[in-house]
Amino acid sequence: MSPSSAVSRPPASRRLRRRSLLGLLAAAGTAGGLAAGLATGWGTPATAQPQPVQLTLVSYAVAKPAYSKLIPEFQKEWKAKTGQTVSFKESYGGSASQTRAILGGLEADVLAQNLSSLITPLVEKGLVSASWEKRLPNNAVPVTSVMAVVVRPGNPRKVQGWADLAKPGVTSVSLNPKTSGNARWGFLAGYGSVLKDKGDAAAKTYLFGLVRNIKSQVNSGREATDAFVKNRVGDVLVTFENEIIVTNEAIPKDFPYVVPSANLKVEFPVTVIDKVVDKRGTRKVAEAFTRFLYSPKAQEIFAEAGYRPTDRQVLRRYSNQFRLVRQLRSVADFGGWTAVDQKLFKDGALFEQAQKAAR
Repeated sequence: MSPSSAVSRPPASRRLRRRSLLGLLAAAGTAGGLAAGLATGWGTPATAQPQPVQLTLVSYAVAKPAYSKLIPEFQKEWKAKTGQTVSFKESYGGSASQTRAILGGLEADVLAQNLSSLITPLVEKGLVSASWEKRLPNNAVPVTSVMAVVVRPGNPRKVQGWADLAKPGVTSVSLNPKTSGNARWGFLAGYGSVLKDKGDAAAKTYLFGLVRNIKSQVNSGREATDAFVKNRVGDVLVTFENEIIVTNEAIPKDFPYVVPSANLKVEFPVTVIDKVVDKRGTRKVAEAFTRFLYSPKAQEIFAEAGYRPTDRQVLRRYSNQFRLVRQLRSVADFGGWTAVDQKLFKDGALFEQAQKAAR
């Protein structure tokens, strides 16, 4: 080869620097391509789907038909809004028993009760915030009801109001106020009506007569309905109006009922169990579920299950299914549940006195 056609090679040090520079450029290109791939969707997604979450709902027995329809609607809404799948574990039973179960270690994310005083023990034990009633509208009460008296076909005992339940021979299926909020509402509705109209002595006489007429006592609203309807126990059954509306949808002619015109506004509060949702990391979805209960869709489901909605528009649409109440009192008219429990349901109070007198 002639000198003019020879190509000189760069020194070794320059060749090494060039290879290093090319390697760095290649690495940078690969990293850039990977970043672009993540941004455009190929390879591993940049944002993972939210992990599924499970909530445990604990509630009183007769709420099951309503929540069996409410839960799927919430699941669909939450999935569409957040992409997260929510599953539910559910527990239904006597309301006082459910509170005791939570105190005993049952980890409920959400509690739907039929008595605000059954949430008080959870506050006292530090499981629920003392401000729980202020976190949702209407003191955390999404729906209400009144008390109704179910009678036999043709109303053979001619029951028209509370005083008739204490007459000799009018037997009843009763719920146990030690285990059932339904029972406490029922006893207070009649006792309170007589108390306001005729005074202490007449109210005590009424309560003693009512307790004397108890033919069977059970622990929950569902058990009471089954005893009265299926087993034909007793002449009357006092229970929530919503429970009877649902029953009447099935067999309307078999279960006529009376809603006394002097009645009591029954409240069904809901709350998250703060200690549990914070421990399990479920507060966001649990609180969303309690807020969902106030939505027009949820209020309509409640109305279909016989509850009186707090949403006025929904209440108007379903008003024909509710009996007229001319005098509607609240538990506040009797001093609140602390005062009522002290007078009627604590150990040694009037209800227990009436039981002893009936033996």
